[in-house]
Amino acid sequence: MTKEEFFYAYKVLAQQAEEHILLESGRAGKICIAGVKPLVTMKALDGDTLELVWRDGAKEERKGEPLEQIAAFVQSMELDNLPELPDFQGGVIGFISYDYARTYEPIPQLATDDLHTPDLFFYLFDRWAVLDLEKEEAYFMALPERGLDVASMTSEWVDAAEVGLTNRKHAVESSAKGSVRIGNVDVSVTDTQFEQMVRDVQRYISLGEVNQVNLSVRQSKELTVDPLDMYEALRSFNPSPYMASLGSKEFAVVSGSPELLLKKRGAEMSTRPIGGTRPRGATPEEDVALEKELLSNEKEKGEHIMLLEQELIDFGQVCIPETVETNEFMVIERYSHVMHLVSNVRGTVLPGLSNATVIKGVFPGGSITGSPKLRTMEIIEELEPTRRGLYTGSIGWIGFNGDVELNIVIRTAYVKNGIAHIQAGAGLVPDSDPTAEYMESLNKAKALWQAKEMAETVNEEF
Repeated sequence: MTKEEFFYAYKVLAQQAEEHILLESGRAGKICIAGVKPLVTMKALDGDTLELVWRDGAKEERKGEPLEQIAAFVQSMELDNLPELPDFQGGVIGFISYDYARTYEPIPQLATDDLHTPDLFFYLFDRWAVLDLEKEEAYFMALPERGLDVASMTSEWVDAAEVGLTNRKHAVESSAKGSVRIGNVDVSVTDTQFEQMVRDVQRYISLGEVNQVNLSVRQSKELTVDPLDMYEALRSFNPSPYMASLGSKEFAVVSGSPELLLKKRGAEMSTRPIGGTRPRGATPEEDVALEKELLSNEKEKGEHIMLLEQELIDFGQVCIPETVETNEFMVIERYSHVMHLVSNVRGTVLPGLSNATVIKGVFPGGSITGSPKLRTMEIIEELEPTRRGLYTGSIGWIGFNGDVELNIVIRTAYVKNGIAHIQAGAGLVPDSDPTAEYMESLNKAKALWQAKEMAETVNEEF
């Protein structure tokens, strides 16, 4: 099964169900994961209760630290991976909200919680699909001892792929490079307000409290099409390493994130921080010139190094110290609208640590808070008017065998009550220009707004 067949099968099946998720490797990845109609939905809305909602409607509440409970629930399945199959062979798939950090860090309660995003939200499926991108082979898997017919699932997906490809909206691809006409959007802070926020950050830096702070702007606008159509448009022209489509009864997610928070295989773990951004050039020559300028810009390099040091500190808390290293340093990665400076950090987990402890040790990513992490999170809470919710949290999976893969949620639309909320930010240092940083924050959202416009235009034509 090709990647396109896999996606369109997922889309057809997802449109028939309220609850579904797709994790798609948009570039350089090895697998895609999809599930429809979960057996259990797990969510945490406060710091000490995990709610489980079963497919038949039954509910239960479990008291105690929710992420520890989820990690223990997954581990209790005691299912090891088979070496001949792809990495993900079952587990929970979902997200951790940025605000989950409030449950274990002393962050003040100042920003408005207007979206009421769950702190944790994960699906457990009794049937799921995994695509091996290199082999173009789809694997259909099920929990053991439930009497599930995997053969019927295979036929269901093959039939859905045929329907999906037949109904495919070709106009999405043909308009992929069209201009973006965003129009009016509601913003969480104006340019004038953002300028004052930058000045406040620079004052904190001058006082020696922080080295850098990442502040963000949320843009909101009505979405008039199915979020699945918006995701289809996004993947057609802006493939990213950690893409995700999620549907639930209360909200939807359309994500094209380029950034890794945590990849853990056995005891080995890695992260891939991003710090430093330039727009893509209009011509190849301009693109190369912008790359050279980014690589030689002392401000951007200094910012990147500060963020990299924060990641090394985080890894040092949960890894054997002598194993922590930077094995890639300030390489360029290109996307449809921007290019980034990226490094890679890896290490070996300390013996005896639970997955929940490891995740909390590196969450949220330092590249989207600043340095030092806790003080920057306090400043973010003071200056940003609304809680971040899913933005700068993590989407991914925790496997039955103990492996983990989580992204950092940027380049993402959180859709609730018919409104798409897209948030993006910029790293602020002493010589940051408020106008330039505000425009950078707005520009980082352009790919999502373009996907929205494309999907709505195609919907009108058809």
